[in-house]
Amino acid sequence: MKMQLPQGLLKKHFFSGILVVIPLAAIVWISVAVIRSLGSLHLILPMQWRPETVFEDQTLAGLVNFGITVGLTIALAFGISFLGWASKQYLGKKFLGLLSELIHHIPVIRGVYSALDQLLRALASGDGQQFSRVVYVEYPRKGLWAIAFVTGEARGPAVPPHHLNVYVPTTPNPTSGFHLIVPEAEVRDSQLSVENAFKTILSLGIAQ
Repeated sequence: MKMQLPQGLLKKHFFSGILVVIPLAAIVWISVAVIRSLGSLHLILPMQWRPETVFEDQTLAGLVNFGITVGLTIALAFGISFLGWASKQYLGKKFLGLLSELIHHIPVIRGVYSALDQLLRALASGDGQQFSRVVYVEYPRKGLWAIAFVTGEARGPAVPPHHLNVYVPTTPNPTSGFHLIVPEAEVRDSQLSVENAFKTILSLGIAQ
């Protein structure tokens, strides 16, 4: 029994452990990459202004570099927060509107920018404002069901009435997927929230 216990532990719980480790490892990796990038910003200074040149004690120079990194990290966090606040103000909205209009005059880039902007806003909205509801659609063929997000009623000169625009995300990367126009009568309400739907997609259906 003692010889089989480690084997049973690996067989039953290894994949569950992987699902725990991967998101944490991704967060740590991104955090370390950002901190390293901020920590190397002092290299853009002229050689005579760098802490390792100004201070003979390399320990002191390292502490100064660490202080610079911490200061830049805090400044970056406040800067991003300020941009978020400014984007909700009157002048900020006007400026972003002008910038968006300028980008929309650039071929190719305008399509990528518009798609990413709308998708990121949809993913970031905790209350699912960009997605009216989560449904099941028969895709890619009859008898197979996929989670889809209703983005609105389909309108157009050649679109029949009572059709919906739906976005079918791919697994495990929901930022790629398919836009479909389907009859409203052919979708099933999933009773899922947007957050729970994304959890199901990202976990390959395990986290339900």
